[in-house]
Amino acid sequence: MTPKHEDGKAQPSIHSFFKRKTPPPTSPTKNIENDDPIIDLTGSPPSKKPKVLSSPKQFLTHKNSLTQSKSSYFAKPARTPSTSVTPAPAQGNSTTTSTNLEIYRASKPHTRPALQSGTAFDVYSVNSEAGPSTSQSQSVRSEDQRRKHEAWQKRILSNGGIIRRRRSLALDEAAAAELRGEAGVDTPDIESALNTPAAEVENPLPMEIDSEDENRKKLAQGVGSKLAAKYASKVNNDTTTKTGRDKGKKKEEIGPSGQTYTPLEKQFMEVKEKNQDVLLLMEVGYRYKFHGDDAKTAARELGIVSFPSRNFYVASIPTHRLHIHVKKLISLGYKVGVISQTETAALKKAGENRNAPFTRELTHLFTAATYVEDPSLPSSSTLLDDPIIPGSAPPPTNALVAVVEQGLGGMVYDERVRIALVSVVPGTGEVVWDEFDDSQVRSELETRLTHLQPAELLLPKDGLSKATEKVLSHFTSGTSGTNAAVRTERISTTRSYDQAFDYLSEFYGGKPRPKRKAKTKRKDTGQIDLTFSDEEMAEPERTEDSENFEEPARHTAETNQTTEENDIGLATGLDSAEAILALVDFPKQVVIALCTAIQYMKTFGLQDAFKHRSSFAKFINRAHMLLSSNTLVNLEIYRNQDDGGIYGSLLWLLDHCKTRMGRRLLREWIGRPLLDIAALRTRTDAIEEIMENNTYYMEKLRSLLVNMPDLVKGLTRIQYCKAMPTEMATILVALVRIGSEFKPTNEPIFKSNLLNNILQTLPTIQGIAKGFLDSINLKAARDNEESNLWNDPDKYPDIQDAKDCINICESELDQHLKDIRKTLKRPTLNFVTVAGIEFLVEVPVRDAKSVPAKWIKISATKSVNRYHTPEVLRINKEREQHKETLNAVSREAFKSFQSDISDHHELVVVSKQIAVIDCLMSLAQVAAASGYCKPKFVKEPELRIKAGRHPMVEMLRDDAYVPFDIDFSERDGTSKVITGPNMAGKSSCVRAVALIVCMAQIGSFVPATSVTLGVHDAVQTRMGASDEIGRGKSTFMVELSETSDILRTMTPRTLVILDELGRGTSTYDGVAIAYATLSHVAGKGCNTLFVTHYPMVAEQLAREKPNQISNWHMAFDEIKLPDGSAEITFLYKLTKGLAEASFGVWCARLAGLPKSILENAQLRADYLKHETQLRLVSALTKRTGRMLNDIQDKGEDKTEGILRNINILDRGLRMITTDTSNAHGV
Repeated sequence: MTPKHEDGKAQPSIHSFFKRKTPPPTSPTKNIENDDPIIDLTGSPPSKKPKVLSSPKQFLTHKNSLTQSKSSYFAKPARTPSTSVTPAPAQGNSTTTSTNLEIYRASKPHTRPALQSGTAFDVYSVNSEAGPSTSQSQSVRSEDQRRKHEAWQKRILSNGGIIRRRRSLALDEAAAAELRGEAGVDTPDIESALNTPAAEVENPLPMEIDSEDENRKKLAQGVGSKLAAKYASKVNNDTTTKTGRDKGKKKEEIGPSGQTYTPLEKQFMEVKEKNQDVLLLMEVGYRYKFHGDDAKTAARELGIVSFPSRNFYVASIPTHRLHIHVKKLISLGYKVGVISQTETAALKKAGENRNAPFTRELTHLFTAATYVEDPSLPSSSTLLDDPIIPGSAPPPTNALVAVVEQGLGGMVYDERVRIALVSVVPGTGEVVWDEFDDSQVRSELETRLTHLQPAELLLPKDGLSKATEKVLSHFTSGTSGTNAAVRTERISTTRSYDQAFDYLSEFYGGKPRPKRKAKTKRKDTGQIDLTFSDEEMAEPERTEDSENFEEPARHTAETNQTTEENDIGLATGLDSAEAILALVDFPKQVVIALCTAIQYMKTFGLQDAFKHRSSFAKFINRAHMLLSSNTLVNLEIYRNQDDGGIYGSLLWLLDHCKTRMGRRLLREWIGRPLLDIAALRTRTDAIEEIMENNTYYMEKLRSLLVNMPDLVKGLTRIQYCKAMPTEMATILVALVRIGSEFKPTNEPIFKSNLLNNILQTLPTIQGIAKGFLDSINLKAARDNEESNLWNDPDKYPDIQDAKDCINICESELDQHLKDIRKTLKRPTLNFVTVAGIEFLVEVPVRDAKSVPAKWIKISATKSVNRYHTPEVLRINKEREQHKETLNAVSREAFKSFQSDISDHHELVVVSKQIAVIDCLMSLAQVAAASGYCKPKFVKEPELRIKAGRHPMVEMLRDDAYVPFDIDFSERDGTSKVITGPNMAGKSSCVRAVALIVCMAQIGSFVPATSVTLGVHDAVQTRMGASDEIGRGKSTFMVELSETSDILRTMTPRTLVILDELGRGTSTYDGVAIAYATLSHVAGKGCNTLFVTHYPMVAEQLAREKPNQISNWHMAFDEIKLPDGSAEITFLYKLTKGLAEASFGVWCARLAGLPKSILENAQLRADYLKHETQLRLVSALTKRTGRMLNDIQDKGEDKTEGILRNINILDRGLRMITTDTSNAHGV
């Protein structure tokens, strides 16, 4: 329904306004109260469409026509109400009006469609169909105002009644100036803007303009010029700024996926660039992620899936499975790094990077040798916990060995070299060093590597000879008897001796290490400062490492737990001058190797392994026997020869230890037998007393081993500050138990001096261990609560300060809870915790209207809503920050406490005494169970064994072992040549002799009725047949190389075993080499067992050297069958005498060869024997004729030839006689 005025006339509708109209001769207008010439007709809203500017010429004309119409009329605040009447349009003026409008119409780049009625358009009509409008002002126009109004109407009518609506003249001037600049028209200067005359107008309006209008026109032109210049300047400045900003801004790098790298990917790339050889895991939330090629490697080795994600392949593992997968990767030879988040959520919110990703840095590095994360809590190492079955590998030593080399010249440039090595076991802190000269085959180096069994080799990138590289490559490839490949780390640059000595002097020669201070920075108010960085709060000052090592972007977390270089002494309480003197005593190459090892270990934060002098030991000294690598393999000391496992080895036989530290010590004892008779007698006396003594004290000594943790490893982890509170508590409890088990006394309790010395040592640590144990709360330690670990709160005051701050926050929350109860009118209301979110206010849904608007809704259910008040958020945020501070200071306090424990090295010394007890108990158990005897040691180099047995064979077989008797003395000769059939037990017998000697010099009882021996300085063996294709050696070459090493290193006190030397070549060459070698060894006078299938060599040498060489054979029975063949029965008994045949065809029968082949082989063997005899007879006949001719000549010069021929004839006749007797069964 159309609304009406009060007088009854209908009001115009909105449609009548938007309908296109014909301009009338007059039109009402509204007064404009400002200087902008904005025309507002009929109260219509302004258009919001962007205006399209015309060409410069049209715009100037249009502008001048508008500016000339300014007058004081439009400044009137009000006008008289008037009534507008809409006359009929004049037909005759349509063409003229259309022509005039073309002058003011803006040019457009394309034809604009005609506007339809009712649409929003940017032109307005001066006419209106609306009825008479009312105004608040009822004043009447003056004559001057009426005249100006008529002039204005005339101007409007001349334009067809349509003008463009403007926002303001100033903006139009600026836009026009921009158009003029694009068209090349000069813009008036700012300084002359006020004096610039108005542009001439082509069609000036026929109207009078007073002086006020002229002034307004000039003022408007000046303002417009200023704005135009300003607008142009702003455009230029924006363009310049944008160009400079774009130029200075780093262009985002695009990844392989076509997308930019995320901040997380950039963090990974930054760390990976500095650690190219490390397999990196990055902590992301509750998972550890691999990226790129690392993800593909992890997927292949760990059996997990990798998939492309944005710019990298990604694979992930749960956080709680980290060390399980890390141990598998390092066992495969990888170097693994862990990138961890170095800030917590609470401290991140309070820091400056609250809107940035979590900072991540490389905090851990692991290799097979440097992995010390396994706790020492497993107490038992018996077969029930770690079953040893066929195929199981021996326990790894996890040693890191640094090797350096110096050439000594020779016929070949690398024939003789001087090699130095330093071995360190990070898990136990044991350091072994040695320097030695080696031959071209590098047998000495191979021997030491076989003993040490390193998990990782530290080698210079350049400087090693080809022969050494070949041996190391063969060892690390896993083909040298080891079950797994050994990781190799190459060092780019090796220091000279002077540089290495300076580095070690600085490392060891510093001031005594200060105690750790678990202090945090404080504000003046006494409150804990939460604004300092993690480094300021938790990390001590660090020093740069050597330029020879590319350290990670951040030291490992282990490095944070160590002190500066200058804070470490060679031993507790050792003066720096004494430390430097100790370095001077080291060989030069050892100093270089030690420097290399310390530098490398420092990147893992494990340099404290070199802290104590008592941890250093020389590989070879006068107190120990050296077992060569061939001996370790041939005698199956550590591994069996079937599958390389521990089952069936000597270590498997003797290891019945109850503790892990006992097992490690026993392995060392087995590999390094003693040379000191007094020490050997002390051990055997202790074992004998353990077997016979069942007193109360002995039972207490045995009970010490029950549930005993690995003290040596645990104290080493404490030294690295890596132990957990529960692990440390277990170690301290065990130490207190050891110290309090026996009372201090000087009276001997046992007959054995060794056992008495141990019992006197144990009580010395009682006070130290009890003092440490009393300072901790065991219940909190079992729960790994570092903040509640200390019984005395004043021991580390920073912890109590942080707790006080937390208590203050909690008391404020309790007080705020009272206010909440009043607000909600619920006096029993309490905070609730849901899904880990604390201090929630739970309000029933029906009472939700009573909740203040400022409360934040956290969660809800069907019946209740849960809120956090602003005050709770503020207090809880502060409380979380104080909790993070508490964790930090507690962690530092725990590190300081561990450092205090590690300063008492006597704890480690006593722990090793427990390992000695464990080894003695194990050897006693084996001796008692197997009926072993106590060996008797003498000073003379002799060896007499009665009823000796092979220790491992008799344990593995159900049948009884046939014992043997052997005597190495001047009466029976020191060299024994053993012959006999194949499979008769020759190799088993000689191995048993060597094992009995090794076991006796370990200090163990031996498998025999009685054994009397002098101390042997070495046991050298050459047994079996194998090639080394990887090292370029054939079977015969390996055989001769090993023999060469034995001949070069043997002494009159060496036990030498040579098995079937010379069999890898032709018969004549083999016989010649065997003859010459045995003759040389016999001349040395050392105890020798020579196994051969060349009876002529044995018989001839026995005749030549009857006092040194004797013949022995493995007994057998031969029974002739009706078909002419012989049946052999092996008796496995060592018997004096020579066996003339080896019965190889019979051994082939036992192997299951076809009967036709056996018959053919036997016929061929008989034919060859007969032909050999004929040749021998023919040769003897010729020799006899030659001898007779010499006799007839009777020349004095032929006497020597006659005697030589007689000797040859005698030997030939003896051989013929022996063969004839064997053929007839005599």
